[in-house]
Amino acid sequence: MPRRPARLPLLLAALLAGCTARSGPPDLLLLTVDTLRADHVGAFGGPATPGFDDLAAEGVAFERATAVSNNTLPDHVAMLSGRYPARAGVPRNGHRLPDDTPWGPALLAAAGYETAAFVSASALAGKLGLDRGFAHYDDDFDVREVDQRQRRGETTVAAALAWLRRPHDRPVFAWVHLFDPHYPYTPPAPYDRSAFGYRGPADGSMAFLLGVWGRMGRPRISLSDADARRLVELYDGEIAYAGHALGPLLAEARRRDALVVFMADHGESLTEHGYLFDHGEYLYQPSVHVPLVVRPPAAWKLAPGRSRAPAQSVDVLPTLLSAAGAPVPDGLDGRDLLPLVREAGAGELRPVAFAESCRPWRVEKAHPGEYPNLYKAQAALRWPWKLILTPYRRRVELYDLDADPGELHDVAADHPEVVRELRAALSDWRRGTVPAGAADPDNMEAIRALGYVE
Repeated sequence: MPRRPARLPLLLAALLAGCTARSGPPDLLLLTVDTLRADHVGAFGGPATPGFDDLAAEGVAFERATAVSNNTLPDHVAMLSGRYPARAGVPRNGHRLPDDTPWGPALLAAAGYETAAFVSASALAGKLGLDRGFAHYDDDFDVREVDQRQRRGETTVAAALAWLRRPHDRPVFAWVHLFDPHYPYTPPAPYDRSAFGYRGPADGSMAFLLGVWGRMGRPRISLSDADARRLVELYDGEIAYAGHALGPLLAEARRRDALVVFMADHGESLTEHGYLFDHGEYLYQPSVHVPLVVRPPAAWKLAPGRSRAPAQSVDVLPTLLSAAGAPVPDGLDGRDLLPLVREAGAGELRPVAFAESCRPWRVEKAHPGEYPNLYKAQAALRWPWKLILTPYRRRVELYDLDADPGELHDVAADHPEVVRELRAALSDWRRGTVPAGAADPDNMEAIRALGYVE
């Protein structure tokens, strides 16, 4: 990073902490948080969320960011490959990344970066091919903290900090993934307190949620309004805890003057459209509208701001490569966000944003290695219009997100010309799919504990 005059005490402190002062490209931190919907983050219109809000205030917040998938693995693959899931060959959790899919960590390593990843759940196990290009891949979550094979955010952050604080003679790229907002909703104290004195059975555990869904042989539980409100409160408690856990990592990023990209992989339905505390099947805004922030190094002297450009998960890799001064491969689906970071109100990235759901498990078994669009919902968003196609339910929906942000009034019959335009865009987008990577049997069994497999 560029040296600044009259900063000897800070530079000396950095040297003593194991960070070598150098000129050149900045350190890079990719921070991903699982199952975090935008409207439950303070900077994006939700309740105050320290940590996340501080980061947004220091960078450019993208108000209209859309996850390309509502499933953990394919959306993270989109971030790190710059390709939509259909072109990256990873349709849902449990599949292996194809060897010929472009992979950002390998590209950054080739550009001279020291690379490391620290993930918090078995859906992102390194053996799925995600460890390609990483000198260090920390997926030591094979313990049962709370109800699933995951680890708390503070544990993941501690591992990342230990690595970051080691001596490095090259710029570093670190990917840190937190899983906490994902179900079960079991935040540690004091984030588990009830503001309205709830004393019922809704404890946010997997045992309770499996009853809510009626899965894995559990009889279905009827939720009262108070039960639902308590589950939302526990979900928000997990978000608040995750923001707290990130505090030391964000302080380290500031000390290193790193460029930080923060994004959620998808959101969560909290009863909207009758979809109870889950994600993966529908493409309404609670599942795909996510927070995205790019915080540039202070040395760049850029003002913070907000952008309404329709950014997507696939834009993460081109942005990281651009910041590193590394070449961006041809054929990526993503766009570099840095021009918008330098001038938040400038330009647009794409005319239409796209998203797709994962397939039901029964279809996955019936069509291994295939990509049958019949069994997936797809969405095209050209603001304010959002088209959702759900072929297996024979549904075509169109929403005006400016007039109807809750997606309560389907206006497809009133605007056939918009439907035709966005259906044509979806048809073009679906071309160029590649065969899915093979599902990994051991990982499929591991993610069964996450509640994904019925």
